[in-house]
Amino acid sequence: MQKGQIVLGVGTVILALALYFGGRTIPKKDKATAAPVERYSFEQFDQQQTAKLLPPEKAQLNAITSAISNTSKEDTASLKKLYLQASQFWTNLGNQSLASYYVYKFAEIEGTKTAFSNAGDVLVNAFKSGSDSIISDKLVTFALRSYENALQRGNDVELKIKLAEVYVQASQEPMKGIGILRQLADSLPDNIPVLLALGRLSIQSGQLDKAKERLQKVLKLEPQNTEALYFMAITEAQSGHTEEAIRLFEMCKLLVGNKDFDKEIDDIIKSLKSKKV
Repeated sequence: MQKGQIVLGVGTVILALALYFGGRTIPKKDKATAAPVERYSFEQFDQQQTAKLLPPEKAQLNAITSAISNTSKEDTASLKKLYLQASQFWTNLGNQSLASYYVYKFAEIEGTKTAFSNAGDVLVNAFKSGSDSIISDKLVTFALRSYENALQRGNDVELKIKLAEVYVQASQEPMKGIGILRQLADSLPDNIPVLLALGRLSIQSGQLDKAKERLQKVLKLEPQNTEALYFMAITEAQSGHTEEAIRLFEMCKLLVGNKDFDKEIDDIIKSLKSKKV
């Protein structure tokens, strides 16, 4: 490590992102330290979680699931309504995984780009919450399936970026995601969301020179892009350029104007200053 250099932990980055930029980065699992867990299908997980319910909750859920079982597949309007009820039931209990599963079931019937895109988003959010590791692989699989189904219904750069990021950061096939992003970069060299996605992934993979190149391009196109400023600050910090990192963090904080975000930035700057020699 260079003199005065600080490497900001992924946890710090994720926290600040969640506060303003929407937490789009998916934290990778630590394969070296993570304990093995038994994997479940959504149906098995549903049964497991249902068994833990209190009698009034179980009765409420049984009414919904019985109605689903007794509804003809041709009655799509009723099924969609019931799947949304099931999703809301689990949302009320704080179970994001099962809530997102029923959003996906709704999307299967609705069959629109918007429905599948929304399903992908809620599945990814459930995965990022990290609350149900025994179902995490299914959350990723269904999120990928949702985004792919959405893309079949209409070309969309933002959807392609979401699909690529899930492949790279959460799946067993990261090269698929890298391939998608490279194709986007080749066809849309000045597209800011594509450049930002590549910049974030370059930081995570330790390719700081590439990250800087992509983020500089964003800032040339959009000098006050707060996300680019934030990630450029991270890049400078990890490269040992503490003063420049602090300057960029301060600029980003000024532009964002969010009290929670300000606090996280202040903590990062304090950490950077304490590491200076």
